[in-house]
Amino acid sequence: MDRRSPWRGFLSAIAALAGLLGLASGSVALVGFAAAWAVLLALAFLASRHQLGGLAAERRTAPSAFEGDLVTVDLFVENHGRRDARFVVASDLFGAGLADRQSVLEPGPLPPLHRRPLSYRAFVARQWGLYTVGPLSVGGWDPLGLWFSQRELPRVDPFEVYPRAVEIESLSARGARATIAPREVSAAASGQSLLFRGVREFAAGDDVRRIHWPATARRGAPMVREFERDLQPVFALFLDLDRRGRAGLGRKSTLEYLVRVGVSLLWTAHRRGDVFSLIAEGDRLILLPPGQGELHLAAALHELVTARQTGGRPLVEVVDRHRDLLPAGATAALVSATTEVDLERLGHVVGALRALAVRPLVVVVDALSFPPVDRPPTPVATARALRRELTERLLALDVPAAVLDAETTPEDALRRPEAFALAEAR
Repeated sequence: MDRRSPWRGFLSAIAALAGLLGLASGSVALVGFAAAWAVLLALAFLASRHQLGGLAAERRTAPSAFEGDLVTVDLFVENHGRRDARFVVASDLFGAGLADRQSVLEPGPLPPLHRRPLSYRAFVARQWGLYTVGPLSVGGWDPLGLWFSQRELPRVDPFEVYPRAVEIESLSARGARATIAPREVSAAASGQSLLFRGVREFAAGDDVRRIHWPATARRGAPMVREFERDLQPVFALFLDLDRRGRAGLGRKSTLEYLVRVGVSLLWTAHRRGDVFSLIAEGDRLILLPPGQGELHLAAALHELVTARQTGGRPLVEVVDRHRDLLPAGATAALVSATTEVDLERLGHVVGALRALAVRPLVVVVDALSFPPVDRPPTPVATARALRRELTERLLALDVPAAVLDAETTPEDALRRPEAFALAEAR
């Protein structure tokens, strides 16, 4: 929005020219004309500054969004002055968008001690990461539209952008099952489900709608139905943040692939109603306990977009250290950044998970297919041999798995009906 009035420049030039001509010719009329225009411009400037002193603004927006989302930002303009405010402009900087500034005009009149809601919409055009919204500024014009004055408000809000999630259809068959866990990994307990367990005597606090009238008539005392307790499926994501898996830059990097795969896995678990958790070891331990809901998902995605590959432990060691946190019947997704895996220890970890009645799932990002960052390039033959050995080991372990490289995007690979069948690796 152009806030420079062309009339102000024209009138200033006329006033200056009239003043010079009046002084040169000794004409009092021209000098008076120039002085009058100068006073008019000064009063207009003071009027714009005076209106600015009574204006305030506030912003409300969501703290996060996914790539490509259309975000609505609500602004509220307030007039604390004694006169009506007109032609008020609220401007905001949306860091995740392409436009430099987002401006909204309130033509008014905005009466004293009144609040007016405004809003603007912006596309999230930036890649996932941490951004800001603000600073917010508010300003207005003088009654003649000659001067625009604005005041910047110091409030800056953080804004997180998450990768666009892909719902993984094949994960339903490979991951956690429905709410009733298999009999061999669940203990019978009273609760609410569709599985009838038996009857027992009525106790204080029992729902009268559960009374089993035939049993009550036989026993001569109130008897209630008892059902098996539903067991929520649990999904745990182990993310590889070992610095030895760093490779590539920007959108073609192992970190980019790790984050996008992790977001899609957690998003799918959330959409299915799973209890999900996140475990990783970078420069700090990321240990997000099991939970559900959008707030828990937002907390998990925040950990993903702020994670860095600065850890010192390989993924198999991280899983081995924290596998006792997984309950029986859970699904553990192991997302590795490299094919350079200790195969013997991988077999040990998979066996230990299965001994705990935990279903393993493996996603491998082939770091050797990306340009190296802090190591010499690996010969192509060596990289292919490592990938082939890992693939054969995963097939021998009968583990649902997927191997991704730099030639395909995580979204394309995870959309496949058999994303975890190692179809491409065979």
